[in-house]
Amino acid sequence: MRLLRFVFFSYLLSSYLHFLVKCLNVPSVRMGQTSALVGTKLYFFGGALVATDFTANATNDVWYLDLSNSSLFNNVIPTWYKDVEMPVGIYYASCVSSINNSAIFIFGRRQFLPNSWTISFNSSVYRFDPNNNFPWSIPNITNFNSTFKTRNLIQAVIDKTRVFIFGGMSYKANNNDNSSKIYYNDMNIFDITNMSWSTLVIPQSPPYYAYTATLLPTGLIVYIGGLDYFSDVYPINMSEIRTFNTTSFIWSSIPVNGSSIGSRWGHSAVLGQNGDIIIYGGAEYILYLETQALPNLAILSTNSWTWSIPGILPTNTPQSLLFHSAALYKNYMIVAFGMIASTGYLYNKDVYVLDTQKYVWIGINNTATTTKGSSTSQKTQTNKAQGTSNGLFIGVGVVSGIVLIVIISFITCFLFKRRHKIYN
Repeated sequence: MRLLRFVFFSYLLSSYLHFLVKCLNVPSVRMGQTSALVGTKLYFFGGALVATDFTANATNDVWYLDLSNSSLFNNVIPTWYKDVEMPVGIYYASCVSSINNSAIFIFGRRQFLPNSWTISFNSSVYRFDPNNNFPWSIPNITNFNSTFKTRNLIQAVIDKTRVFIFGGMSYKANNNDNSSKIYYNDMNIFDITNMSWSTLVIPQSPPYYAYTATLLPTGLIVYIGGLDYFSDVYPINMSEIRTFNTTSFIWSSIPVNGSSIGSRWGHSAVLGQNGDIIIYGGAEYILYLETQALPNLAILSTNSWTWSIPGILPTNTPQSLLFHSAALYKNYMIVAFGMIASTGYLYNKDVYVLDTQKYVWIGINNTATTTKGSSTSQKTQTNKAQGTSNGLFIGVGVVSGIVLIVIISFITCFLFKRRHKIYN
């Protein structure tokens, strides 16, 4: 009887917490989302939700943080904003923001009907215009590479008006995990000015995916980590860095000295203000992704091509993540969501900020949000009113939920005791 009572109360509590999260309208845990910085707004698109919820996995959510609010960098609760949802649910995609911040282009991905496992092949490229009332569109691209229909585990970079995307992998049959995979070694170039696509097949480069790609001011793309495919999958040795010249279209391999850095995939990389590349997270390549890559954070000097490991205080240090998002804003590296590498498929809900000048982590918690932001004053006023209204509804919902649980608990206890007396 006690076991039944415990199960019943646990169910009530979990149901209420789920209700509370829905009321608060906070982004749920996720991994494999893609992100882009547009001015002061850091956008997050899609992602795979909790792996145990097979009825609602690939989400079409669009959230953003407004980084112009300096409180985010002072260990204060951030405010989340929700934007217009995507036409499809996605994860393992890549996106870039145009130089003038007018649009975000999203490429490749695992693509499903929103919040489901139902496969969708609606489009391989989407355009998001954050300042439009109807922001989502499918661009008309000439000479498009049709293999991008299910291409994933890629990273796009933009050099002025040209987007470069290398390699990736996909599934042969209907984007199904159980079907055989295809690995790619082509360099795809998308010109966003004339909406044209070109594909370069470079024989000496092996199929390559799950890497990070970072564009240097010199026009050199630096590829770090990830996996090669030579009849089988092999992790990339971090003591040798691959680069691609966006002017000459030539691949090069650069030996790297310094600290010993473990191979990894599912990690992130950002270009620091001083030209160094900061990598974070990732996992060793094993079947169940349970072993985190070491060290958790490392710095690659692009002047001397040496690795170093900064000394960081343990305060607010996040657990090692993979398939997360990372972006640099001023001297801050923002890390969000992802899978916790050392726990085996547990997802992260928090946002972390690293001061790349002091190398100190700032802990942030997800507990508040507001509605869709807008560039027009009229919509901003409407959203402020909605935010106040949402706060009132949240307060009422919290109090009502607590009262409801207390009432149900008393009734349940009374019924259990009464039944126990009758049987005795």
